[in-house]
Amino acid sequence: MDLSKVKFSKVSEGQDVAKILEIGIPIGGIIISILIAVLIIWPKINEILELKADNEQLAGRATILEQKAEILANLNQSELEDQLAAAELLLPSDNNVFGLLRQIEDSASATGVLLTKIEAVTGTFGSAKTIRAPVSAKSTGGGDSPRVEVRLSLTSEYQSLLEFLARLYSFSRVVSIDSIGITASREESTQLSTSFSVNAHWRELPQSLGSIEAPVEELTSKEEELLRNVQSPETFVAPTVPSVPTGRGNPFDPY
Repeated sequence: MDLSKVKFSKVSEGQDVAKILEIGIPIGGIIISILIAVLIIWPKINEILELKADNEQLAGRATILEQKAEILANLNQSELEDQLAAAELLLPSDNNVFGLLRQIEDSASATGVLLTKIEAVTGTFGSAKTIRAPVSAKSTGGGDSPRVEVRLSLTSEYQSLLEFLARLYSFSRVVSIDSIGITASREESTQLSTSFSVNAHWRELPQSLGSIEAPVEELTSKEEELLRNVQSPETFVAPTVPSVPTGRGNPFDPY
């Protein structure tokens, strides 16, 4: 057995192992670094980016809230109360059918119109459960609002009819007239028989507040002018009762 050959083979094997270790250690370090970057550093970077985005979003929301608070602080409270009262007259929060009937009867009496029929149609009063709009929702039209339908039949002259219709349209409440029909009386040529429907709209107050971040919707100049022009309904003062003696001042005085 040649000992020199055995010794040479062991030396060569040791050199191979050393070379493998020299190459493997850096490669292993690189692999470990990549794993650390993927498993630890990258998630932290994502968290930092998410926190940065959240901070920017919170800063934007804070700016919006500050602007909203400034707008609300500059509003005139008394003017808001007047506008709210005018809006309630313009579009009541309940059907108020009896008040509407009273206004119609008073208008007929003032214009000399004879009401032969006045009927509030059942089923048109609206349901409070069907219309629930949030505060910040903008209405696209009045077609979805509940309404009270009052059907009228009356006899009058032409001029009195025009005055009666003008009074109906002068109501502070939003009303519309449709299905109108006019026929001339056979007995008296100046008398007209008229029938039509009066639709009075209303809307329930919102049941929930809108988002605190919702922008303040300022009224347009036309809306402000409309609220200023809303007139309060006529008030009826009850007649005063004259004071009369109700008895003797001193019950012990003789008759």
